[in-house]
Amino acid sequence: LEQVSQSIVFWMGLLLAAVLLWKRRALLAGIQASGTRLGKPTKDKFSYSLRALLLSLLVVLPLSLVLAVSGWQLQVAQGSYLAEAIGQTLIRVAMLVYILRVLHMICAPGGLAQRHFRWPEASDGLLRVELRRLLWIFVPAVLATRLAIDLNPVESGGNVAEVGAILAYGLLSLFFYRVFHPARGVLSHLQVRNQSTLLLRSYRLWYSLLVIFPLGLMILVLIGYVYTATSLTAMFLGSLWMILGLVLVHALAQRWLLVVRRRLAYEATIERRRAALAAREAEKSEGGDEESGLLEVEEPVVDLETLDEESRSLLKIAVFFTGLVGLYLVWSPILPAMRMFGNVTLWYHTVMLEGVETLSPITLASLGLALIYAIGTVVLVRQLPSVLEIILLQRFDMSAANRYTVKTLTTYAIVTIGIVAVLNTIGAPWSKLQWLVAALGVGIGFGLQEIVANFISGLIILFERPIRVGDIVTVGDTDGLVTRIRIRATTIRNWDRKELLVPNKEFITSRLLNWSLSDATTRIVITVGVAYGSDVDKALALMREAAEEHENVLDDPAPSLVFDGFGDNALTLHLRVFVCELEHRVPTITDLHRAINRKFNQAGIVIAFPQRDIHLDTSEPLRISMERSPKI
Repeated sequence: LEQVSQSIVFWMGLLLAAVLLWKRRALLAGIQASGTRLGKPTKDKFSYSLRALLLSLLVVLPLSLVLAVSGWQLQVAQGSYLAEAIGQTLIRVAMLVYILRVLHMICAPGGLAQRHFRWPEASDGLLRVELRRLLWIFVPAVLATRLAIDLNPVESGGNVAEVGAILAYGLLSLFFYRVFHPARGVLSHLQVRNQSTLLLRSYRLWYSLLVIFPLGLMILVLIGYVYTATSLTAMFLGSLWMILGLVLVHALAQRWLLVVRRRLAYEATIERRRAALAAREAEKSEGGDEESGLLEVEEPVVDLETLDEESRSLLKIAVFFTGLVGLYLVWSPILPAMRMFGNVTLWYHTVMLEGVETLSPITLASLGLALIYAIGTVVLVRQLPSVLEIILLQRFDMSAANRYTVKTLTTYAIVTIGIVAVLNTIGAPWSKLQWLVAALGVGIGFGLQEIVANFISGLIILFERPIRVGDIVTVGDTDGLVTRIRIRATTIRNWDRKELLVPNKEFITSRLLNWSLSDATTRIVITVGVAYGSDVDKALALMREAAEEHENVLDDPAPSLVFDGFGDNALTLHLRVFVCELEHRVPTITDLHRAINRKFNQAGIVIAFPQRDIHLDTSEPLRISMERSPKI
């Protein structure tokens, strides 16, 4: 009582537990409310799932918090050995109770698993029932076992520990048997779908291990190895909690991908509808002239299906390898055989330690680690750009060109880091490779200089960005859209949809016309020749009127008109206007030609055409004959 009365942490813990109990109904209502806002692309947010998870963690906290702070006070009380043992046991049980109750709350009706993760209701119900049974029987058995062992470590708890351990292991084996039963378990719906995944292909193996392992621990207890069984139990439960955490992270990541995909698909659908309506309106106003839309400059289409599939693939790979590393870390204390790989020396390399050259071994474990680095680099290079594309689309208002640049530079960085990590692991650091690189540089200068020049030019293009994906450029006599920028060459698709591969060096060392580098505004020149004798002032006024009436013509810079000169057959007039987007160029030219032609016809102004005068020599009599055309 003296210890408790002076502990601020204890009373703060009790106060927090009391507040959470008082707000329990509000927390449960918040979990239910977050599940009612899901499904609609305009309203659904990933933050709702995070909020439901946080509320689930808070709802079940009071009991575990009280147990934990009580156990902590007993441990720091510096009293009897009994108090310290009870305190240590209470802390362990508090963590176990909290994990099981959190999982139970996640599977509650209308909770995170059912509403947010879309787990089948039958599976949630089965898991809730089994967790409730496990909570009320397994936890007291563990409590009795641990307390008996802590109070009587010499005999490893005696009969009380043996009875408690046998009860706990038997219940745990029964729990796994019922929960993961192939026909009636929580994953039975996956068996019905015939999904060919690693989880299902190895189902019988890990299902048998989950059921048999607790029974094996029970046998160890019966033959007297209680301490060994409890040590293995700690590692087994640690593995289960780690796997449970990975399942939760995987479900949250899939939920985030689903929300992002729905929103992007909805925005793409709305954009397509707007474009279709705009095209329909333009077609009505232009009379359905098909030639008005020859130049179509579109943002590169984002393949949401491919991005989603590649992102989920990367997520599965990341979870799998994280699980393997976690299992190794958990079980490594009892797997000394794994350390033998560090004793198999393959070769030595020289390292500098405090200015002295020392031989350092490269072992079989080092080679395996280098292989892991290489595999991880390949996986990241293939899958990470898709996740990065989704993040950039969701969080940043970036154009396709900027997204492409970020993804490409990220890929180069991953490849560079991966190569450096692999080389350092196998004993080939940069200090030893620089002479080899220098020698290769000489060979490159003679044989591969064009390839290296194109690679360096590609890096300059990505950093300096004289061209970007989606730009309209003119290279030589080819006009087109930049679709890809690779290491060696850049792809340009012309208006006939033919693709031209241009070496990157051409963009750096030669002249390049970029229509949309810093400003997509371009000038259009309309040339009209009117017949001699026409009213030039009226013709210029009509041309200005046609320009001012068109919605794509900019007011600043303002349209300008020039009476260029007296031609052989016509009076030459020029109309110069500016449009803000490249895709407006061809439609605007068509519209202005049609408007000027219509206004000139209404005003009686004749658009001139080439004329030729024929002079006959009349100094001598002309011979004229009339002949009947032959019948066919």
